[in-house]
Amino acid sequence: MRGILQMNNVANYYQMIDEASRFSRNSRKIEFLTTNFVLEKILPPHAKILDVGAGTGVYSFHYAERQHEVVAVDITPKHIKAIKEKCRKSDLNMEAYVENAIDLIRFGSETFDAVMCFGPMYHLTNAADRDRCVRESLRVLKRGGLLAVAYINKYSCIPMLATRDRRFIRDSVIEKVINEGVIVEGDEDCFWTDAYFTSPEEIEALLAEFKVTGVDHVGTDGISHTIQEYVDALGEKEFESWMKYHFQTCRERSVLGMSTHGLYICKKE
Repeated sequence: MRGILQMNNVANYYQMIDEASRFSRNSRKIEFLTTNFVLEKILPPHAKILDVGAGTGVYSFHYAERQHEVVAVDITPKHIKAIKEKCRKSDLNMEAYVENAIDLIRFGSETFDAVMCFGPMYHLTNAADRDRCVRESLRVLKRGGLLAVAYINKYSCIPMLATRDRRFIRDSVIEKVINEGVIVEGDEDCFWTDAYFTSPEEIEALLAEFKVTGVDHVGTDGISHTIQEYVDALGEKEFESWMKYHFQTCRERSVLGMSTHGLYICKKE
């Protein structure tokens, strides 16, 4: 029952916010630029891709426009409606469904060349659900296919809160983020919605339990999300230089350890 309530909390949260504007600022779009910088080099041509937790489809449309066959799923009905409306206004024929990342029964086994799991891990507060999410993603993935899992790094949360909402700089919040890795909507220490925070080492250990081989691991926004006001103020040329710095350092373990968002890519054996 608790798992259903958590999914309702997450879906309701995203029903109320403007997810489409997420990558509108310099500090936020670095995650998008870095993810594509990495993935575009290793995706096969004309890949069949499942975008799990697609949001309003920013990644789905990016890859569909590059001649990949993309199927988008998300737990929030508003997001799928937005994707379908955008498809109707364009020449793209992309499937989109309201689905839960822990149950992809709609899709047959070994159907996709790549699975992009870019949102679910942020909100699966139950270890059994995280396990099911990975199992389902791997089930629908072809042997030799790529699974890309995005996560939120627990070590970045407290520094970020120090710059945005000091009310949450207290022992109980630190305990929940660093040692428990979970916050739950309705709790006095919850600064978001139901959320799961992990670390680079922990995400590698989670995927190591499955028959996969690691391909790449990057901090998709480095420290840019934490110092957002400074990165947002960069001019065009300055931002280009910042991105050159970022691309050179996003795989460094010290940077990976403080990046707000991480991306672990593995290949199904």
